[in-house]
Amino acid sequence: MFAPLRAWQLCAALVTLTLACDSKEPSMKEAAKAAEDKDAADKKAKEEADKKLAEQAKEAKADEVANPWKFEQMKDSLKVGLVLDYAMSGTDAKGKPVQDELHGEVTGHEEMDVKILEYKKSAAGNPAVTQPQGHPWVEVSPFFWVEQREVEYQRRESVTVPAGTFETVVAHITGFFGNDLTVWMIVDKPGVYAKVVEHPNSKSADEGDQTEITYELAKIEFTH
Repeated sequence: MFAPLRAWQLCAALVTLTLACDSKEPSMKEAAKAAEDKDAADKKAKEEADKKLAEQAKEAKADEVANPWKFEQMKDSLKVGLVLDYAMSGTDAKGKPVQDELHGEVTGHEEMDVKILEYKKSAAGNPAVTQPQGHPWVEVSPFFWVEQREVEYQRRESVTVPAGTFETVVAHITGFFGNDLTVWMIVDKPGVYAKVVEHPNSKSADEGDQTEITYELAKIEFTH
C-alpha cells in the first residue's frame, strides 16, 4: 500500500534534481568572467575620472593669472631684427587728439641684456631719440621700459588689435618715478605687448606726461 507513495517521492526527487541542474546558478568560469568584466569596468571608470580631473586641472592652469613669460622664452623670442610698430591714439592734457606711431626694434642681444630702438615716427629725424638703449632681461618686456617697477597680474583676456587677435595676460605696471601702464602680454609671443595704455604720470608736472595714450600693435616682423 506504500508503493505508490514511494514512487511519487522518487518522482519528486527526480524533478527537484532536474530543476537544480537546469538552474541559472553561475559556473566558476562564468563567475570569474563576471569578476574580470567588473574589474575592467571599474578601471575604465577610474581612467575616465582621472582624465576629467586632468582636463579640469589643465583648464584651471589655462585660466591662471600669472606672468606667461619665462626669461629663456623672451631671449628666444626677442631676436635681433624683430620690429614692432604700434598705432598710437589718445588725447593730451588739453583734450587735443594725439595720433602717432611708435617704432620698436631689437638691435642687440646678449646673455644679460637686450638693446632696443624705440621712438615715435614723428621724431624719427631726431638723433637723440633714435639711439639704441640697453636693458637687462627682466620679467616684463624691454619695450615701454619702467624703472623700479611693480607688476600686478590682473586677468586673462583675448584682445584684437590691428596686428591680429591674441590671447593675453593683462598686467598693471607702476614705477618709482610715477610711470603707470596697463599692458596686454601676448601669451605665445614672450616679450611682446599686444596693447599698452599709458596713464598720466602721477609724479610729473610736465604737461606731456599727463596724457593717456593707447598703443596697439600694428605690425610684428623680422627684418633679417
